[in-house]
Amino acid sequence: MIEAIVSGRHAPGASLPNEIDLAQARGVSRTAAREAMQRLQSLGLIEVRRRKGASVLPRSNWNLLDPTVLDAAIAYATDVDFFQSLIEVRLLIEPRAAELAAQRANDRDLERIGAALASMEAEAEGTRGPGWRVADLAFHTSIIDATGNWVLRQLIVTIGAALAAEIRVTGQYAASPKESLQLHRNVFEAIRRHQPTEAHAAMTWLLISTQRELDALNRDGKFRPRQQAAN
Repeated sequence: MIEAIVSGRHAPGASLPNEIDLAQARGVSRTAAREAMQRLQSLGLIEVRRRKGASVLPRSNWNLLDPTVLDAAIAYATDVDFFQSLIEVRLLIEPRAAELAAQRANDRDLERIGAALASMEAEAEGTRGPGWRVADLAFHTSIIDATGNWVLRQLIVTIGAALAAEIRVTGQYAASPKESLQLHRNVFEAIRRHQPTEAHAAMTWLLISTQRELDALNRDGKFRPRQQAAN
């Protein structure tokens, strides 16, 4: 049902089957159908009104940071603005996180960030696939964790789904593996040398480079997020 709503098969304002009809259509108990409807409601996908039943809400109401909703949104997103919005949020958080990490990272933090970078380097020898994305995500989340700030650490959980989704797609389009790795190395080296200003600038440039790459691909008609999300 989540996919049907996010994909647009059930457009905003459309009425949905009631619990009884849904249970019969899906071959489940009425209790299970009720729980499914409550789940959709908690995600902001539908609203349920007495005597009027359930109807689909507009996208502005959806909890897009829920991993299930975001995965479906990624699969059916067709415009670059969706992904640029994710990068804009990262630009608000990650340069400052890199700056704090450069001030506070201990040996264990540096080891984790360095290990993630090493994994990216190993994956860059071939086609950047799932291994690259896992390592890239570990690199960025390890930096946030190295800030020592409990609020930022909680944001790893809160924005983790968005971060993973954006990396999964933009990693296919970013600079060549060699160029992308150098941008990541610049961030790590600034943190390792405890240079906060340099770390902030390096992370900012890394993300801006991704923004520009996406814009260029969009202008050239080469941005195909649905195809890449399926890979």
